[in-house]
Amino acid sequence: MKFAFTIARRFMMGGKGAGPSQLTGWISIIGLATGTFALIVILAILNGFEERVTSRVIGFEGDLRITAIDNDIKLTEIFDAVLRDKHVVDALLFRERKGLISSSNQDQRLVTFKAVPIDRFQAFYDMQINSSSEELHGRSVFIGQILARRLNVDVGDEIHLMSPIDHSGYVGLPRRFSGKIAGIFHAEVLDVDDRIIFIPMNLGKNLFIRKKGYDGIDVRLHESENADELKRYFRRILPGGISIKSWADLNSSLFNAMRMERIGTMAVLSLIVLVACFNLMSTLVLVTYQKIREIGILRTLGTTARRIQSIILMQGIMIGGIGAVVGIIISLLLVAAHNHFGIFPLPEEIYFIDKLPMVLKMADLMVVIIISFVFIIISSFVASSRTLKINPKEAVYLEK
Repeated sequence: MKFAFTIARRFMMGGKGAGPSQLTGWISIIGLATGTFALIVILAILNGFEERVTSRVIGFEGDLRITAIDNDIKLTEIFDAVLRDKHVVDALLFRERKGLISSSNQDQRLVTFKAVPIDRFQAFYDMQINSSSEELHGRSVFIGQILARRLNVDVGDEIHLMSPIDHSGYVGLPRRFSGKIAGIFHAEVLDVDDRIIFIPMNLGKNLFIRKKGYDGIDVRLHESENADELKRYFRRILPGGISIKSWADLNSSLFNAMRMERIGTMAVLSLIVLVACFNLMSTLVLVTYQKIREIGILRTLGTTARRIQSIILMQGIMIGGIGAVVGIIISLLLVAAHNHFGIFPLPEEIYFIDKLPMVLKMADLMVVIIISFVFIIISSFVASSRTLKINPKEAVYLEK
């Protein structure tokens, strides 16, 4: 191995007076550095946005949601058992129903009413909330920022709530219940701000007269990252006839789309590394023909064909490795510098964050390293296999 490494270093990109192989060698290094740099930086950005979306989803949904499948199940009893569990921080019973909301301007929107203990709303849900200083009461409601803009309402304004399913009303008009906007929330995820309204539990009871009991329980855990594991734990200790879903289950389409985006991004950016490896292959072939007389001399002195192949293979790994390592180091420094100094700012009024989020995971770094070196080794092996066809006698007397 030391012999192969020494000769490979002397053959590096053709050595002195290498000509074209030196240029293509540098292009290979730059290409591999660019590919690994792009892969790591883009994956860090995707991780940053994914973490932010995850935190916003958990802030709005909770870690687990328990609903009844069997009509005989009493969620109040399940609620008491869940609240006593050591893994649970807090839990909240709720009712849900589709309905209509209208403002004083008679603008109407179809929304989902979610009835919760309104005095615990701000403590349980982790969202940006612009609320009034008034004490909450039986008519206090919280609506989303986008919905408030559509209805042209603000904190303190009166709105009307209707549930056509529960109140058929007279002359086709359902009964209206009035509410007062106690706060405007911004969940920063999906279309939540445009379709959900939180109302007090007693108002929901009056509004949903055809609904019996509660629809579900939102649960907050001490360890949100173990939600899937604790979901299986609660299935074992709680009675049957209930459905338990984690925050990932409730938003599976969103996270599946993000997962496919990650895979597609890695596949596309890996093409940069692949193209650079094609260039590396051509560099090694050029070096082989430029050093064919030296190779012939080594073969005449007793060096085996496989040892010559290992020399060219080692040279390819050295050239490719330099490019990949340079790209990885520069990308790591950039991510660290950005997280510390905020090099790439974002308009906060649009994205609600002041800088581009970057989170680098060790698993992603290992994937980039594996992809890069697999391409490098394959291309180097293909190029080095041409040395097996060299005839030592012809190589020594070949005019270059």
